Amino acid sequence: MSPTLVAGGVFVTLSIGAYALVSALTTPKDNVPRRRLQDEGELQADRKQPEAQTDSVPLITQLLSRTRLNNAVQWELLRAGLLIKPSEMIAISLAAGIGTYMVGLTLPPNLLSRAFLLLLGLGGPWIYVQIRKQYRYKLLITQLPEALQLIASSLRSGFSILRAIEVVANEMPAPISQEFRWVLDEVNVGVSMERAFTHMVHRTASPDIKLMVTAIQIQSAVGGDLAEVLETTSTMIRERFQLTAEVAALTAEGRLSAVILGGLPIGLAFFIHMLNPEYLQPLTSEPLGVGMMIGAASLMIFGMLIIKNMLNVDV
Repeated sequence: MSPTLVAGGVFVTLSIGAYALVSALTTPKDNVPRRRLQDEGELQADRKQPEAQTDSVPLITQLLSRTRLNNAVQWELLRAGLLIKPSEMIAISLAAGIGTYMVGLTLPPNLLSRAFLLLLGLGGPWIYVQIRKQYRYKLLITQLPEALQLIASSLRSGFSILRAIEVVANEMPAPISQEFRWVLDEVNVGVSMERAFTHMVHRTASPDIKLMVTAIQIQSAVGGDLAEVLETTSTMIRERFQLTAEVAALTAEGRLSAVILGGLPIGLAFFIHMLNPEYLQPLTSEPLGVGMMIGAASLMIFGMLIIKNMLNVDV
């Protein structure tokens, strides 16, 4: 293939991806999420932000709107703290995949290398979302006990529950302040407090936040000392953090072994391929080699699942 054609394809592809990325990142971060829960597990577009005015890739949006994938991707993006649309995320992934594949066309002809670059480009953005989601989740639950303590102190000072939530939204860092700010914004535009907290539970997917929301909802229905309940919840969450840290320390060796056993064959194969591409060529060109690859991958996945279940301890 002509280098000029490859360069042109890379430029066009990366331009599309950059356009979608810039459009996504320029979304105001202090507003209510552009998609909120309509019924449990479902999202709809915010009426204040019409799709026709804010959508940078309307074709993908129309295709996704007919499937359940749209809601699933939107929840993942919200849990990662990314206020972008599923269509924009998919456009970025497609652009990255095509771009890396075009780059692979400039390398010596090899199906394995091109497939690896294509998968790297397609999966890279989604891996970033998962890493960001996990980081945000850990930071969120770490900040939660302090937030509960602050709400309890505000309630004892005579503040209402909404005013106490506003104190958390103004005084604490993200992401806990962002979540409570979204609750306040939803209440301000007419959403009931119960539904706003339900949205928060779905966005965070945290059992600790679900426990907090349940305590607030029960208190609002039957009455009681909410400040004391929240302080008790905060203490319980802190104690569970300590227990989780002890379990993580005891299972650290097993988790490290799982990472080494899972990554060593892949890393070694890639290293050998870079040194001598023809050495592993029978694994992709011969039927027996393809069967061995599929069998090895299946056994690796099966073994990793076993190790994961052995190290999975609920606390």
